[in-house]
This record gives sequence, structure tokens and C-alpha cells, in this order.
Amino acid sequence: MKRRELLLLLASSGCQQAGKSLPFSHSLLDVAKNASGASDARLAQSVAELRHLSDLSREALARSPSRSPATVVSELLFGPLGFAREVNDQGLEFVLLPSVLRRRRGSCVGLGTLFLALAEALGWSAAGVMMPGHFYVRLADRGEHRNVELLRAGEAMPDAWYAERFPIPGGASPEYARPLSRQEVLGVLEYNVGNDHRRARRIAEARAAFARSVRAFPDFSEAHASLGAMQQLLGQLDQAAESYRAAQAKNPHLPGIAQNLALLAQERGAP
Repeated sequence: MKRRELLLLLASSGCQQAGKSLPFSHSLLDVAKNASGASDARLAQSVAELRHLSDLSREALARSPSRSPATVVSELLFGPLGFAREVNDQGLEFVLLPSVLRRRRGSCVGLGTLFLALAEALGWSAAGVMMPGHFYVRLADRGEHRNVELLRAGEAMPDAWYAERFPIPGGASPEYARPLSRQEVLGVLEYNVGNDHRRARRIAEARAAFARSVRAFPDFSEAHASLGAMQQLLGQLDQAAESYRAAQAKNPHLPGIAQNLALLAQERGAP
């Protein structure tokens, strides 16, 4: 399938609702294509599957107008549709939207971005929220905000639960515990791509992914620090120092950043 044909399909089916395009869903597929080399045919299948899931969601919502919409869609996803959580394998197949749709299994980021894509298709006001080592969805539900915990089958969890389970070093930091913009969510996704490349020792590709992450999500201190580590491994010591300082400025309590700066100082001072 040619790129032009794919774009026409996106416009005519899965990435359009009530005459309005769905740019976030399209961006999720773009990240998957760049990270994994997903074919145009696979992306088209993902578009069709998203359309199918959104149609099933509308039908389920129409049958239960008095119930919480988030509960209805969560029960559909984790019940008849068979989606499940993945908490052990950090591979991209459980993060990127096409493989999450195909495998019916995802990490907190994979399931979270799927739920956000459905929310966009359904016209809901929803956002991703990040905590140290975790990601979930927050949406407006009957005049209040509701946290949707995808690793607990969409259960509604209070803010205090996240604060206790995923404590923020130093108590607060600008990247955590707040609704993220769609662009910032893409930064979280690119951060996961960078980590996958790093584990595979593809250092240059990891550096490029972390660079995309910090451009999309400038407050993401962990992405700045990871970019600095890749730059240091590649011998780009001045750039690494700049990235480490950016990470420390965003979050002075980021674990390991002081040690990274000390090691870099030693390396820069070595003959």
C-alpha cells in the first residue's frame, strides 16, 4: 500500500469522526512506523481495528446510558475483547499501538495510549498522566475527573493511591501527577522507544529517540538524563553535560543524576 493510499484510508475511516480528523491516533501510528518499521498494510489494519473498537464502544455505551462511560468501555476492553496487561516484558510490542491492538496485550503506556485513542474517537476529554515508572489516564466523567487504571482493568483509583504507590522523589516535579498534552504523551512513547533501543545496545538510535522525547516533552527530566547517557557513551561529552544539567534543573531529586554528572566530570578530566 502506498503512503498516499494509507493517508486516504486514515481520512476516510479510522482517523475521522463526525467530519473531524483524529490527529493523536495518527501520531501514535507514526511513532510505531518510525520505531518498528511497521508496514503500511499493518498500519491500515490498525486503523480498521480502531474504527471497529470505537463502533463497539458506542454500541456498549448506548446500551448502558446510566453507567459511567469509562466503566462501560473498560469492561468491554478487558472483558469480551480480551485485552490484558503486561507488567514483565518491556518490549515495544506491548507499547506501540499496532502491536497492542494485534496482541490484545499492553503495558501501562500501551494500554494507556490505546484508551486515549478511543477517547479521542469518542469525543471524550481525556489526558495521560505520568508518575515515576507508571502511566495512566485521567478523564472528565460526569462533571468530575476519574483516573482510569489500565493495569487494573480500568478501575477508578484515587489520586492518593498513585501518590502512595508511585512516590515522587522530593515530593513534586513538573512532569508528574498532572494531565499531559498529547504532544507530551508522544514524548513518553518516544522515551519507551529509546529505552528499547538502549537495551538492544543501539546507542545512536536510542539517542535519537530520547532527543525526540525531550523535544516533545521538555519537562521530562528522565528523558534528558537518558539522552545525556547516550551522548556520553557516544563521546559527545559537552552535549551530555548540557543534557544532564537540563535534567537536574527540571528535577533536582532525580535519582542518579548527581552520580552521572560526577562520572562525566571525571571522564572530561581524564587524559
